[in-house]
Amino acid sequence: MVAVRSLALPIALLVLALPAAAQAQAPPLRAKLAACQSGPAASDRTATFVGSMPAVKGTKRMWMRFDLYARIPPATDFAALKAPKLGVWQKSAPGKATSGFVFTQRVQGLTAPGSFRVQVRFRWYGTGGRLLRSTTRESAICKQPDQRADLRAGTLDAVRGPQLGEATYQLEVRNDGHTAAGPFDVVLTVAGAEQPAQRVSGGLAPAGGSTVTFVAPRCAPGSTLSFELDAEDEVEESGELDDVVERACPFT
Repeated sequence: MVAVRSLALPIALLVLALPAAAQAQAPPLRAKLAACQSGPAASDRTATFVGSMPAVKGTKRMWMRFDLYARIPPATDFAALKAPKLGVWQKSAPGKATSGFVFTQRVQGLTAPGSFRVQVRFRWYGTGGRLLRSTTRESAICKQPDQRADLRAGTLDAVRGPQLGEATYQLEVRNDGHTAAGPFDVVLTVAGAEQPAQRVSGGLAPAGGSTVTFVAPRCAPGSTLSFELDAEDEVEESGELDDVVERACPFT
């Protein structure tokens, strides 16, 4: 069951209600996630939900209600989300015989990261407004990934020199996030001694990479090297726990 709590988000949701034409054949009873789109801008992040219900014997009118639920980190449970045009009853046209009722709700401006779904309530009414049946269905989840940059350390290559006791280290750095990372520093520590920072002055585009080169003391076989990405915390990332990495000394 969905945990029923009220959730306030830092952005405004735009909810579009889109009634569908009457169906020639009875539609299925379901709450469906018809589309889930993500992107760096809030206006790019949308979810389209469709509720459909077939008429039952004696039906004069059908009602449908969409309630939106969100799970926004660090929360682990879904919570009810209030927004205009949600949580209200949509009604089929009165006095018209139809095989079913279909209604679409599109929600724009979703928070990232986050997960969203709807619970749709269905009601069938007969003559004199008598309630014939009621039930609920839940849609699939629309997942919105974190759009921030995410720096990662890749492969390490090293050669001896250029001077005796020195080595040239080359570390691959990439951005696995969904938005660009601005300029940042990378720091190498060898045998406990921090080396001068090397700057990725052009930053990194999403899915982009760069090679950072250090000329520093040669590490001892069996020891480890430490690299710190974004040493001055200049880049806002989706995760920073992997910004400090260790690599085995490549020399034997």
